[in-house]
Amino acid sequence: MSRVHRFRSACLPFTVLCVALVACQAPLPRASARPTPTASSGNVDHRVAAADTRFYRGDYDGAEADYRSLSSAGVPGADSHLSTLLAFENRFQEAVAAAQAGVALKSDSDSLARLTRALDWAQDVNGAVAAGARAVAAKPVGALAHAFYSEALADAGRFDEAQHQLLTAESMGGDAFTQAEIYREWANFYRAHGDNESELNYTELSIKAQPKFPERQLDLIRYDYGNQRPQTAGVLTDKLLAATGKNYRLLVAAADAALIGGDVSRAPALYSAAANMKAGGAEAALGEAEIDVALQRDFNGAHDVLLGALKADPTSSGVYEYLRYLDLLVLKKDPAADIGPIAPQRPAALANDRKAALDAANAARASAGLSPLREDPALDEAAQAHAYYYLLNASQSQVSGTGISSEDPSLPGFTGARGIDRDRHFGFTGARGTELAGHTLTAAANVESSIDSVFHRLPIVDRETVAAGFGEARVGSIVISVLDVGAGAAAAGDPTVYPADGQTGVPVDFVDNEVPDPLPTGAIPPVGYPVSLQVGGAQQLKITTGRLLGPDGKEVPTFTFDPGNQVGQNQWAMTARRPLTPGARYTAEVTGTVDGTSFTKRWSFTVAGQ
Repeated sequence: MSRVHRFRSACLPFTVLCVALVACQAPLPRASARPTPTASSGNVDHRVAAADTRFYRGDYDGAEADYRSLSSAGVPGADSHLSTLLAFENRFQEAVAAAQAGVALKSDSDSLARLTRALDWAQDVNGAVAAGARAVAAKPVGALAHAFYSEALADAGRFDEAQHQLLTAESMGGDAFTQAEIYREWANFYRAHGDNESELNYTELSIKAQPKFPERQLDLIRYDYGNQRPQTAGVLTDKLLAATGKNYRLLVAAADAALIGGDVSRAPALYSAAANMKAGGAEAALGEAEIDVALQRDFNGAHDVLLGALKADPTSSGVYEYLRYLDLLVLKKDPAADIGPIAPQRPAALANDRKAALDAANAARASAGLSPLREDPALDEAAQAHAYYYLLNASQSQVSGTGISSEDPSLPGFTGARGIDRDRHFGFTGARGTELAGHTLTAAANVESSIDSVFHRLPIVDRETVAAGFGEARVGSIVISVLDVGAGAAAAGDPTVYPADGQTGVPVDFVDNEVPDPLPTGAIPPVGYPVSLQVGGAQQLKITTGRLLGPDGKEVPTFTFDPGNQVGQNQWAMTARRPLTPGARYTAEVTGTVDGTSFTKRWSFTVAGQ
């Protein structure tokens, strides 16, 4: 499993995000007490290797400066290795861009492996799987390619294949970083199977393989917090920070770990120490503000912290947006009067993410033969306001589970109980609206995760949906992204399907990362990629038979979601009970009636290859 995932939420002391995974059927290897002998990476430019050394010693800023200097000089590998640093710093979009630049310069196994990591941590799991397949096919292939490919496969729910790739990587060995990453992936693999003992064993082996790289210690700290051992995590944090000296990046990372782990006595001190080290540092300011708001309800204190950080860096989108919505939703101040003198222009990051979200939705609609959605400013504002309502109340039980898409009038930041109420509050005039919220880390991933699901897909690829708006909010590992879609009046129309007839590159599975959970009790995810059909919102759909035929023409066992049962009266869906076969062509065959008139729909699609 990767460091970050497609999330479903759970209610813990401070919103903790997790993924429920299932066991592979193959027997699991046990953790070795002795690291595999390592080998030199050999073909990395010595200047890139020197920047790596700075990175692995915890000099993140120095290493980044070196990578960027080498990139400007056109040194192969510089962008690719920079992407790995950016991914560890949770700068996912920058990481993907750097990795893509690295592959464009030199498409070797190492650069493709690092693109796989960047895409996977940015939650483009399908893209990561495709890049990983290229990485292990490139010659000569490195062990890191197999390790990072295994990570993407695991996040796609393809655990048997992930295990095979890890075993291959382990047999090849590698330098200290590669060996530590292999151990780290085994730790993630065992965590996915609920084997805490082996997870801990492999996490400790990763530290032994690369003891001076702070990220290894941070993994152990996160493990202890995740296993309700805050005192042990605190001791390890103090030890790490004592060994590395004053380091803003590590102070923030330790504070984020403490906050998400519910250690609300330690997190404020760490954020404060980071803020003292880097006046106006956006990450530290956001952490301090979140604690003020969500835990202490000190809204004015949070305002002052954020205002100071914005003065230090008027380009910080995270600080700007948090301060704007704190003013708008809670303090009832005019954001323009408060923020305008400091930052006359809204930072471009949100606009870019809104475009990415809209592009992802329209790509799916184009595949289905549907007209593109337009961006609606009222839906944008409603989505963004709800994202900050979530951050304002992240410690409250009302926002967990299915509560992620509703608002409680007793909590600060309330603008409407339902998504459509919030849309109307901000001026949306369309007939209908639906809100899709999740804990994805990038805008495109928010939409793609919805499209790859059972319930959340349906409004995106609905013929009657005409507009969309996107919002996002983030403090450290606490993330929410929101897509609001607007539709016209319910009408009639021919059946539309997804995946579309003739569509290629369809994912193999659905990893069951949706809230509410669509799968029946006893279902074992991952299951096959969802197949859906819907007619006009004013119509009554009844399904007589719905079948999925495999490449051999035989019917595949499925779970079905009939009209009016979990889905709308004009909607239907099914998933194969097992993941689909990579590279295979499947045919869906549906018969039934629409307003009493019989219909038959038959179409085929092809699953992405290895």
